[in-house]
Amino acid sequence: MRNHTRYKKRPSRRKTVLIGAVLAAVYALILVSIYVIGSRVEHREEVAEPVGTLDGRFTQDELTYRYMNQTWTYRKNDITNILMIGIDWADTQQDGGSSRYSGQADFLQLVSIDKGKQTISTIHIDRDTITPIKIYGPFGDYAGVRETQICLSHAYGSTSQQSCENTVWAVSHLLGGIPIKGYIVMDIDGIAAVNDALGGVTVTLEDDFAHLDPSMAKGATLTLKGKQAEYYVRSRMGVGAGTNISRMTRQRTFAEAANALMLEGMQKDMNYIGSVLDQISGHVETNLSRGFLINMAYSSSEYERTGIHSVFGIHEIGEDGFMGFTPDPDSLGELLTSLFFKEK
Repeated sequence: MRNHTRYKKRPSRRKTVLIGAVLAAVYALILVSIYVIGSRVEHREEVAEPVGTLDGRFTQDELTYRYMNQTWTYRKNDITNILMIGIDWADTQQDGGSSRYSGQADFLQLVSIDKGKQTISTIHIDRDTITPIKIYGPFGDYAGVRETQICLSHAYGSTSQQSCENTVWAVSHLLGGIPIKGYIVMDIDGIAAVNDALGGVTVTLEDDFAHLDPSMAKGATLTLKGKQAEYYVRSRMGVGAGTNISRMTRQRTFAEAANALMLEGMQKDMNYIGSVLDQISGHVETNLSRGFLINMAYSSSEYERTGIHSVFGIHEIGEDGFMGFTPDPDSLGELLTSLFFKEK
């Protein structure tokens, strides 16, 4: 597993990319997360005035949050938050001899391990969520903060580490300033690697994939191998109703089946998680140590899974012609206070 290393960039034949994928990693610590990439490479050079920062939101003693006319305090001694990031790389764009990496954080899921409640919760963050992100110029110069899609937070950074830290900052800002201990990033090629490392996820096909693989006809029950896993979790056009909703349903099915395989392997072999990490290491980047990941996985293996949470809100096309998601403040506040904060 790489720490602060840059992914190999794959050539892109077009400036607009539409891809779906899955990030499935070590459950118990990071769950088996759904990695949905619906990316399009955007090149935005204009910079708006800063709209705010996290300055002053953290104190040495406590982090507070206002909701329902009450002050809530972050349960800092109980919770460890890990951010799962799914990215896709496009061409390096040349600009007068400088370069910018166009990988976007098209899948974002926060995994929260709560030793106080002995639970593991996940928050699936819409890639199109409109929120402040840090902006950097083509030469890495800081240019302030702008409200735009949160997926673009990863596109700004002169190194992969800086891009990940930008994404962590944006997610923390969105979620009331809660601290995020680290991140785990997986590229698109990790889909087959994770599936095969688990011995193959078994599913019953409720949609027809025969045009992609003759063995993947509707109604068939099969153990996915290699590319089949990618077909199952990323295909949309020409499959079933062709909607993202049906694709998300398949991704949830994949995640649940992969979770069962992960827990089964952990019960049989204390070295199982280390083996999985080894097999997917070429597709993963993290600022967390291997020992930390393995220890957290086993120490929380018996914790209750509270499911995948999300925030309600409004989807609408913005002036730039792209989809934006505006979270409902009450929905966000209810989620944050139920998972992270206690009444002061």
